[in-house]
Amino acid sequence: MRIYCDVCMDETEHEQIKKDTFRCKSCGIVVKVNPERDVEIKAIISTGELSEVGRVKVKESEDLRVGDELIFEDGEYRVGEIRALELKDGRRVEVARAEDVRVVWLRNVSEVFVKFSLHKGAVTTPYKMVSSGETEFEVGERINIDNCLFRITRIKTFDGRVLKRGKAKAKEIKRIYAKFERKL
Repeated sequence: MRIYCDVCMDETEHEQIKKDTFRCKSCGIVVKVNPERDVEIKAIISTGELSEVGRVKVKESEDLRVGDELIFEDGEYRVGEIRALELKDGRRVEVARAEDVRVVWLRNVSEVFVKFSLHKGAVTTPYKMVSSGETEFEVGERINIDNCLFRITRIKTFDGRVLKRGKAKAKEIKRIYAKFERKL
């Protein structure tokens, strides 16, 4: 097993001599190492308007924060953004050690629904598109929706900003406003 050795000042090969005791094969120093335990936490995972119960596995001393991302597994590995944390005593907090958390609420950001308001003259039509959470949309970009070309005019993000220029990732976007240009 490779462990950082304070004497060698490098990560070196160690041999296990007891449950939590190891000897450096380079210098011979003996150290105690208590490997950090994983804890499983109940997770409410939302994908669009559908929510399901799952579990996430994290190190017990890891600090969890609203807005951070965690990897969870639901048949395949996905990324979820922490939306809320509930402690074992029932309180909701913004930051907590994993060992103190009873439930974590996640928004699946691996694949997200991107909502659009499509403007054509005086008519505005709502539209949803499934996209990878990492896909970027940019104000001024032209986008093909149902064989019509629309130009993105504004992007509203979950943190309340309204972008009139610039770009944002799909997982950050609450709604995209786009104006009809022409049929394709």
